Amino acid sequence: MDNWKKISFLVGVFAFIREFRPIEPFYAAYMTSPYINCTVEQIPTELYAVGSYSMFVLIIIIFLVTDYVKYKPVLIVDGIGGVFHYVAITNRPSKLRIQFGQAFYGFFFSAEVALFGYLYAMVEEKEFYQKITGHARAATLTGKFFSSCLSQILATYYGTPPFNALVYMSIFGMSSTTIWAIFLPKVKNSLYFPNKKKIEETSMGQSTVTIYNPEKYKDSQLSIEAAPNEEKVDKPENNEVVEAEQSLINTLYNDFKQSYSDPYVRKLCFWWAVAMGGYLQVYAYINVLYTYVLEENEDTEFTLYNGAAESLNTLTGALSAFAISKVNWNWYFVGDIFFSVGSVIAAVVLLCCVYCRNLWYIYAFYIIYGMMYQTMLTIAESEVAKRLNKKCYGLIFGFNTFIAVCINTIIIYGVIQGHFIKINIAQQFLIYTALYAVLAIFFFGTSIWKMFKDEGIVEYH
Repeated sequence: MDNWKKISFLVGVFAFIREFRPIEPFYAAYMTSPYINCTVEQIPTELYAVGSYSMFVLIIIIFLVTDYVKYKPVLIVDGIGGVFHYVAITNRPSKLRIQFGQAFYGFFFSAEVALFGYLYAMVEEKEFYQKITGHARAATLTGKFFSSCLSQILATYYGTPPFNALVYMSIFGMSSTTIWAIFLPKVKNSLYFPNKKKIEETSMGQSTVTIYNPEKYKDSQLSIEAAPNEEKVDKPENNEVVEAEQSLINTLYNDFKQSYSDPYVRKLCFWWAVAMGGYLQVYAYINVLYTYVLEENEDTEFTLYNGAAESLNTLTGALSAFAISKVNWNWYFVGDIFFSVGSVIAAVVLLCCVYCRNLWYIYAFYIIYGMMYQTMLTIAESEVAKRLNKKCYGLIFGFNTFIAVCINTIIIYGVIQGHFIKINIAQQFLIYTALYAVLAIFFFGTSIWKMFKDEGIVEYH
């Protein structure tokens, strides 16, 4: 089996079992159940906020550390963080214990950056990057689909979600993730940090040649003064290692600057970061919205189909992403209109969630939103990836995620916790609507500008 196929399979299995967390579609319902008795208002302001702040603090640290430790240790700790997160909510936990678990969830999410970094570091052939990226994304969505289906089947069978069973199944999934990560192949070389051993060996070889260079020492005599010469030779050896490490910052800066010097990459990364910031909010708070609507309607008999909605959201997203990847269009030419129309659709369905009080319609709106987001993200990722140097994948992907987390954190602090404005959970979706409305206006404007500048005929390769 080819190396890229082997690595793609191993990472795909890891991504699949990492998404096996059946409690997720019913997490908000679990928090408001008699087992815990949190209010709908407490979930976003006192529980989810902890995870978001943890994510904000840890993602930049993890991003910088992953390449240094060569990815695999971060993937192992990622699974352990997931185990701690779900263990913390077992057996009628206190609010403090839930918040402790949310801190680990922030780490769990942040460590996802290492997944694609590991993938790219293990596969050297750049021509396979689009395929292995697609395989990893498909495995992630398939795992989420399977997990959501299972949770919905159990909820339907028992008439109510079996919260404890779903939590322990999530712990099993995270434990399996950790075990699988342990047996993943090691990354031999990092993309940015130098291999000190090789540098030292090279320096030692050079110093040996220098000491026994007959041209340099033909007029000298052997004596005890040879020792000082050896000391002088040792200095360049250490300097090479130091200089190699000091060049890391310059390398990162130059790669960052070169990648974002492309206006096409900047534009797509702008969509990527803002849209992901909105997605993080929608994904986290859609389940809170379900519970809020039920409480507002005073409907105690409605059977929750959160798992079914999540599974369909994932399935339609995966199918649409797969289908759009087969479309052979010049995305430089049609991309602006595509992102503009897609962002408008996303904004409209999110706006409908604000005012609709029928849970079936909200399920449908969420499924449509997920389909549009995954489709547009697939194009954004693949188009950006085509323009980047191999070693810049992790850098640019990680930075885009960091900006998305910053947007998420600002919304948490200013809106959800009410430091800027105080609104209810349904009205929060107005903020998410505004994010996609801004993206729609921006890309519509760039398409008009391109039309007037007559640059649409230019094709980038």
